[in-house]
Amino acid sequence: MLSSDVRRLFLEELKTLGERAQRAVSHRDEARRLFSSLQLDSAIKTLTPLERRAEPILKLAEQSHDAFAIIYGVDGGSTRPMHFEDGTTLCANQAVFIADPPLRHRGLPLETWRTLALVSHSFQNVGEARVIHTRNEHVHHWRIHLTKDFLEREVEHIVKGLADVTSEPTHATEMLEALDVREGLLMVDGALYPIGLYYYLLGELKGEWGYRWGVRLSDREDIIALLANPVRLIEACVARKLPLVAINKTPETSWLLRFCLDSPERRWASDRQFMTAVLSDTPKDSLGYTNWFVQEAYPSWEERESVVDLPKAVSDFALHLDSHLYHVAFFYVYDPRVRSVLKIEAPRAVFQFCDPERLQRTLVAELARGKGVPNVIRKADSRARITQQEREALIRACGLDPDYYYNLSRGESL
Repeated sequence: MLSSDVRRLFLEELKTLGERAQRAVSHRDEARRLFSSLQLDSAIKTLTPLERRAEPILKLAEQSHDAFAIIYGVDGGSTRPMHFEDGTTLCANQAVFIADPPLRHRGLPLETWRTLALVSHSFQNVGEARVIHTRNEHVHHWRIHLTKDFLEREVEHIVKGLADVTSEPTHATEMLEALDVREGLLMVDGALYPIGLYYYLLGELKGEWGYRWGVRLSDREDIIALLANPVRLIEACVARKLPLVAINKTPETSWLLRFCLDSPERRWASDRQFMTAVLSDTPKDSLGYTNWFVQEAYPSWEERESVVDLPKAVSDFALHLDSHLYHVAFFYVYDPRVRSVLKIEAPRAVFQFCDPERLQRTLVAELARGKGVPNVIRKADSRARITQQEREALIRACGLDPDYYYNLSRGESL
């Protein structure tokens, strides 16, 4: 509890902060002004004319479902990285695939089939690095173990990223094949690509930078194949003329700011903050959203102003389509009900056989019918979620002492 003196000091500081902000130019008005004059002639361009709209949620929600007869959703539930006193880090992710309206396969609900990825890393080099794939009637199981010979830094980030990329796009591709999907719309939760992992991999392939990072994943072809799973999913969807979109609920990048605004104009910490300000005048009973953009390149670490085309730059991915078809098309949606911005992503290849306006109308209608995310993603999330109790049971079953810092241990019941 704050003492009276400390509370008074806090209030004085906050009052000063508020007064200073009120004297400054409105960041919301400034964001909207900058949005109307974005520089869209470099790595990020417009796919449809630059604009922002707002439409009533009820009107959007009442739109017909006829655009796509069925919508599929994929999401994964993660244990989050778990740390143990012997230097081991472990993370598991299970992916599920569902449909709206519901479907059954072989007489069972679609979520009966799952893909589980369990990824571990040891600084003691306990056990050899390996990638093992097994399957039973309903579960694909990927067991991945890395040692410090392959990974010395960014362990938590890469272990978690590998668990995600091994389970979710892999499961989606498997289920498309099992169900022989030929129509509808596929939504996956999260970003279209694990860009951070691709940066590590590409830096490593270039030589010096990867070894400075202590990441040497390209020494294993099986890891490269797993990292290419999002690319393989795109190719599978294109072959079936099945639109694929990714629902990125936490877009924390700053590429729009970097490529489309001059340095003095970048007054926000992320694209999400900027777009929240741009769309903040959306009425409370409406959804606000932008046009489609397309990102053709990403900042390079080698030279300050240079760019790199991902995933084209990772030659080991062996792309089956023209490289520009893998570019990420995206638009932003602001939902006042949850006061947050989502970034909706899709591979550019989708627009070879799907009209951008038609796809966008379907997506904002699904968001209107949901709250914050489409209902099919919410259902997939609920089926895939690994509860805190399950996570704790898994930690106990390991037989190793968990490694907790103080604040984390206060929240655990172990």
